[in-house]
Amino acid sequence: MKTMNKPDDPEDCPIGERPPTSFFKRFLIVLGLCGLLFLLFLSGWIPRLRQQSANDVRANAIDIPKVTIMVMKPESQLIDLVLPSSAEAFHITPLWARTNGYLIQYYVDIGDHVKEGDLLADIDTPEVDQQLDQAIADLNSAIAKMDLAEISKNRWETLYKKNSEAVPGQEVDERRLTYESSKADVVSFRKNVERLRYIQQFKKIYAPFTGTIIKRDVDVGTLITAGSSGSNPQELFQIAEMRVIRFFVDVPQSFVRQIMDNMLADVVIREFPDKVYQGKVVRFAKALDPIARTMRTEVDVENPNGEIFNGLYAEVHFKMKPEKDSFIVPSDALILRADGPQMGVVDQNGIAHIRQIKVGRDFGKTLEVTEGLQDNDHLIINPTEKIREGVKVIVVSERK
Repeated sequence: MKTMNKPDDPEDCPIGERPPTSFFKRFLIVLGLCGLLFLLFLSGWIPRLRQQSANDVRANAIDIPKVTIMVMKPESQLIDLVLPSSAEAFHITPLWARTNGYLIQYYVDIGDHVKEGDLLADIDTPEVDQQLDQAIADLNSAIAKMDLAEISKNRWETLYKKNSEAVPGQEVDERRLTYESSKADVVSFRKNVERLRYIQQFKKIYAPFTGTIIKRDVDVGTLITAGSSGSNPQELFQIAEMRVIRFFVDVPQSFVRQIMDNMLADVVIREFPDKVYQGKVVRFAKALDPIARTMRTEVDVENPNGEIFNGLYAEVHFKMKPEKDSFIVPSDALILRADGPQMGVVDQNGIAHIRQIKVGRDFGKTLEVTEGLQDNDHLIINPTEKIREGVKVIVVSERK
């Protein structure tokens, strides 16, 4: 009996007799290739998905308004009211001539310090001099006529006493009246001489008070016209007394109740950034301008060194008491729309809300809000058009 040998290679076996392992290996290979392709797909798709998601987040963040806030606290400190002003000398006076003539010489110029009674200029007055000479001659003539009339009167009175029948009384009366008339003429001519001598004194221009010459409008040889005559008299000098400087300010109606005599004020001049000059209220109008609704107020500052010049621009600072339960907020937080003045606040969830407010006093860079805000409100600073009721916002910074 012959023994059948089993073939070594399965391929050599008949089809019905091959083992099933060959098909399973092929299936595993195909499955592995598919898994590899799927992994390669995931490795490329997932980063793109993440990038797309990040882009969506960034796009949404860009659409959300970013805001700066300020936490509201009731104002308890004094308010700094700043008003513009200009330095004015305590006394500033233009000097005109009181007589006609020509300028011979001036002895001071702009910037010179003078004392009361100092000689400033000389004026040549030839017309006045001639008029005075004529008046003196007329006076002497009148005196001579008066003396002659007196002699004639005395003589006729003596004759009348000796023989009243020979001397008419009418002649005596006429001599008396002639004498009285000539005496009155002497008085008139003497007054005219005194007047011209008084005018002649105006040939010299003197300082009316101690101060500084701040203007000179004439030179040697200039024709001088008396200040009391002509439509456009020539101004000679301007003199200013600057030991005390005045600052006039227009206080708004909302602050006039706090202005009082001797109230202190700080004066700041831009050219002296490191100095604050102390002044005080010396007078105020006690009446408001009907158009501007402001009250003119004068603040005086001592200027012993003369470092504050006439005409310097300055800012006058008043310390004012705030209204009760008021808030001082930046002016750039104000929203002006058809519904009136508004401001935006942010709640704890980052949602914006619009509040109707009532504005009290305007300080320029800041405003006083008397109604509409509450303690610890998160006020939106410099809101844009995107800030509306219920809008989601992102707080990026806080202003102190």
